[in-house]
Amino acid sequence: MQQTTTPWSDTQKILAFVVTAAFILVIFVWMFFPPKADSGATAVLNTLVGTLGGLATMVLQFYFGSSRNANTKDNTIAALVAPDPVPAAEGVQPPKPTVLPPTTPTG
Repeated sequence: MQQTTTPWSDTQKILAFVVTAAFILVIFVWMFFPPKADSGATAVLNTLVGTLGGLATMVLQFYFGSSRNANTKDNTIAALVAPDPVPAAEGVQPPKPTVLPPTTPTG
């Protein structure tokens, strides 16, 4: 069964990559250029790292957790329920197979 991707699934993948890259970048910047004595900068950096850490956790859970298994299950069920193509008689064009859209926007 051939599946097509939607523009939304590309956007999700791009956002997931940006969040993960931003988290890694902020951690490296913090490691090599830690705030010296400014408590305000430290507070902002702590908040930024905490927020990006939570977002990175959500990205990992979505792509490797139960959402991935649910998407695989839905695609398997759709493939099992899809009707089998009937062999065409001689000289008759077979009908084009229908492509089922993915059940979730992950593609």
